[in-house]
Amino acid sequence: MYFWKCWRDTRSFALVFLVMAAAAMPITALVSKGMNLQEGFGPGAFLSTFALILFVVALGLGTIGAIQEFTDKTAHFLFTKPRPRFYFVWAGWVVGCAELLAIALMNLLTGWLTLAHYGKSPLWSVLFGLLKKQNIGGVLLYTLFVYCLTYAMTVVLRNGLKGLGASMGIIMGLAVIAAAIRARWQVDVPIPVEHIGSLPMVASNLIWISVALLFVFAAQLVVERAEI
Repeated sequence: MYFWKCWRDTRSFALVFLVMAAAAMPITALVSKGMNLQEGFGPGAFLSTFALILFVVALGLGTIGAIQEFTDKTAHFLFTKPRPRFYFVWAGWVVGCAELLAIALMNLLTGWLTLAHYGKSPLWSVLFGLLKKQNIGGVLLYTLFVYCLTYAMTVVLRNGLKGLGASMGIIMGLAVIAAAIRARWQVDVPIPVEHIGSLPMVASNLIWISVALLFVFAAQLVVERAEI
């Protein structure tokens, strides 16, 4: 039942993001064609658009999905129910994650069709080229990291703008710290979601997924110990 409430509270935003994701690739292709760019709308433009859209959506859904109960003043009512508090934290996260996946699939589908149209190539060859040559998995992993971090910070701070600001500050701060360490001591510090050292790619990705989920788990612990 609470899953339905989370969907009802966020569906208008999710549908707006879904329309934005569906329109982004064709619009980018039209702009590239109108500006007579040499590459036109190619795999590079596809990946850049895909990453930008998902980054924005991850920030948006992470903020909106986590703040509804505090905005609507229903947190006190819900958190005194027989269900444990972690249920409400993770239910909101699951609904937002499902919405994020649907939006990613929509953006991927429209980008695939747009590439096939402008490249005048068979659909399956375009899809195979994207999956083989473009780092779609890396973009999805980074999107999950940003979503989990934003959701967790919003839950902890109980404020959408503060949660969004903290999430973006942490993301930029990690990049700045890693760059400073690299410049000062010539030590490569992996930032989300870069390959970690000499670990196999699968192991590196699993570590980053675990770190992303740990943010939500930490938010759960804070909520369980907080006075609402």
